[in-house]
Amino acid sequence: PTSLNDYKHAQPSAVELGGGLIMQANLQRIVSWLQTAQTCSYSPEGIWAAEPTAMTCLALAASGEEQAALRLVQQLSRVQTNLGSVPVMEEQDTPAWTTSLAILAWLACENFRTQSFAANIDRAVAWTLSTHGKPADPNPEVGHDPSIPGWSWAENTHSWLEPTAMFAIALKAAGFENHARTRAAIRLVTDRLLPEGGSNYGSTLVLGQATLPQIQSTGLSLLALANEANTDPRIEKSLHYVEQNLSEQTSTASLCYGLLGLTAHDRRPPQAEALLAGAGERELERGPSAYKLALLALASFSDTSWLPTRSEVAHA
Repeated sequence: PTSLNDYKHAQPSAVELGGGLIMQANLQRIVSWLQTAQTCSYSPEGIWAAEPTAMTCLALAASGEEQAALRLVQQLSRVQTNLGSVPVMEEQDTPAWTTSLAILAWLACENFRTQSFAANIDRAVAWTLSTHGKPADPNPEVGHDPSIPGWSWAENTHSWLEPTAMFAIALKAAGFENHARTRAAIRLVTDRLLPEGGSNYGSTLVLGQATLPQIQSTGLSLLALANEANTDPRIEKSLHYVEQNLSEQTSTASLCYGLLGLTAHDRRPPQAEALLAGAGERELERGPSAYKLALLALASFSDTSWLPTRSEVAHA
């Protein structure tokens, strides 16, 4: 199966591996729980947050659960500021790196053709293109190029890898793949890859010492770099790093982002279903987190068809 609906309605054969059967059953429970979620947060008792709301909306839209997805995406519309940004939490204007994920959620719901979010998307894209991280001159003690314009976690701070990767993915999906800011974002993500593969929060060297890679940020980087005509050898090294380091001990978010990155490069490992099954069991037993359950649902796809797309648009 290549979609959540396929998983929900498929009749598993007797020869399927146990991991696949368990993951299919968990997906039914995950989607059912996400359908009823009124407030999406990072933890079972947490408060509303834009990231888990957008991720849950993407998972529900991908599963064909139109009404549930529309209910959540309208929450993102209500918190969108006059400038077009979508803040991390309600009743505050910043930080607003979650605007990238809101763009993806609105695009996913545009496919339903029952309600238009074009105005929300256009305002969010306009805000995105008007903002950037604080640049700095290159410094050999740092290693990466801080002059490349990207996006930051908070206003007037350095451009960091993860928010830049998220905005690159959103701008590509919104039809801005060839925009100068998107191209710069891809340069930044590539620049932040470590010499031996992988990436972390965004630094390659600290006081001359190489930093260590992390699966979650590496997977996100690979997702942003998918379908790029990029021959940098660190990309292959990064794919190998994730392949070699996914295990039953990998945390849920890292596992999911690692699989999303590998899947985007047609390198989905054969043990993916078994790993997802184990993580799904853990999350369902410990108390549902909308953020983690949505990631598990999206990582269950065997391709990246869950990512919404919009036709290439003309730019000034």
